[in-house]
This record gives sequence, C-alpha cells and structure tokens, in this order.
Amino acid sequence: MTMVPGNWYAVAAEHDVPAGHIYRTALGGNDQAIRELAIWRASDGAVQVWEDRCPHRGVRFSLGEVVGDELRCQYHAWRFAKGGACTFIPAQPDMKVPGSIHAKAWPVAVSAGLIWTGVDPVGEPPVLGEGAAIRAVPVARPLAEVETALAQADLPGLALTLQPLGDTETIVRGLVANGDCAAADRALAALRRQLECVA
Repeated sequence: MTMVPGNWYAVAAEHDVPAGHIYRTALGGNDQAIRELAIWRASDGAVQVWEDRCPHRGVRFSLGEVVGDELRCQYHAWRFAKGGACTFIPAQPDMKVPGSIHAKAWPVAVSAGLIWTGVDPVGEPPVLGEGAAIRAVPVARPLAEVETALAQADLPGLALTLQPLGDTETIVRGLVANGDCAAADRALAALRRQLECVA
C-alpha cells in the first residue's frame, strides 16, 4: 500500500462529476478551516473546483446548475464562467459585470481518474500510476488516526489518498493496481469498522 502525503488532496473521482453535475464536498480539519467545495464539469470537459458559495448572497453553488460552460446560481441566476468570473446578472441584463464579482476558484488537476485540489498546493499533484478508482470510504475518525491505521494495515496493491472533512471525519479514496476493487472495498470497510468501533 502506498499513502499519498502532501498538500494536494483527491476530493472526487472523475466518475463523480459527469457533465452537467455539481458534486458537493469539503476539505479541512487538523487546525485548518473546513471549506465547502462545489466541483463541476463544463461542457468542454474542463473540471472546476470552487468554494461552494455564490459571492452575491452566499447561496451554495451546489444547489445551482451547469449551463454549457457556466455555472448558474440557484438563487438569483447569476452566471459564472470557468475560472469564476461572473458573466451575467439577470436583473441587470445590459450591465457590464464588474470584474470584482468573482467566485473563489481553487487549483484543480485531474490525474489517475481522481480530481485533485488544495488550499495552496505546491508543485504537481501526486502520480499514483495505473489502476482502477475505488469508491470513497468515509471514516468517522480524525485524519491522524486514519493515517496510523492505514500505515499498519496490510493492503497490498492500493495507492490511497486521504481527504480530511473536519476534525472527526476522513475520506479514503485511491486506486487499486490489480483491478480487484471489490477486495479493496471489503478491506477498507473492515478497517473502517475497526476504527469506528474503538471507544
């Protein structure tokens, strides 16, 4: 088993974000603020990772909809292009939208079937090699406990990433080299039960 450290985090699998869909997740914990994220794919296939808040009234982008290469907020239908710039305000259709109206876009990379981001990632995201993406396994334990348990576990053929969702929850995801996703799922589910049953 290979653990992937660093400041890039796999926050979704590519299959979690089909065209036209908005995937909601979060990243944070371990003394970092929890940041809610909206991940979406434009019609040209480009993946976007944004803070899940419209800059207008703070409504979650994940409640909105993807329209071509733009994300439309559900509340007042403001539209935002890839990169986060607001392109259209329906209540003022003839107004040139000020450049200061901007969604907070995060760095994003797609590698090995996973979507990566981070608060201030350095360099390129990790290279996991070839394999099949396993399902995300949520574990109701802090990141440090999950890291320790995984370091002691016998999980050959797995390249795993951890996504902290706060101080008490971590998502495990990654790739299995031998293609036996069912066995990897069973092993990770057993590890989750073991961790969560600890009093």
